[in-house]
Amino acid sequence: MAGYFYCQHCGMRSRKNPRLKTRQKYCGRRSCQQSRKNIWERERLKKDSSYRKKRHGQKARWRDIHKADQYQKVYRKNHPDYVTDNRERQRLRNKNVQKAISGFLRSNIVKTDTLIAERPVSCGLYEILPYKTGLGKKIVKTDALIVELRACRGLQKVLVSDPG
Repeated sequence: MAGYFYCQHCGMRSRKNPRLKTRQKYCGRRSCQQSRKNIWERERLKKDSSYRKKRHGQKARWRDIHKADQYQKVYRKNHPDYVTDNRERQRLRNKNVQKAISGFLRSNIVKTDTLIAERPVSCGLYEILPYKTGLGKKIVKTDALIVELRACRGLQKVLVSDPG
């Protein structure tokens, strides 16, 4: 009588294979079996130095035969439909980027956590304090540094000595 188990990769309940003597952990789906093989290989590479040297040599030979700079050239040559489709999609992406940039420049949207090229305040000493929100007020973007600048009048002469 075959029992059931839950696959460690996909989590689905599957029927046990009666031919397997050990506790089954993975179902027969292709992605689950590939996951099992990947885990086995990682463990083997950690523990077995001779296996690691052998695999390193195999991968180096493969890279010598299959040059990285030739991969895309060969792929494009073998998939002309992909090339034409990708060129058309790239034209659309470029148009959308241009629209977004021109729309952003025309809009009056203020992003509070960016620095602008103009000088928002005059030169001098300022005290930087954390901004306190009142009850019921929320700051939408929590990773932004929001500070309150207060001008320090008269304090500049005390802190900065006159070199002349």
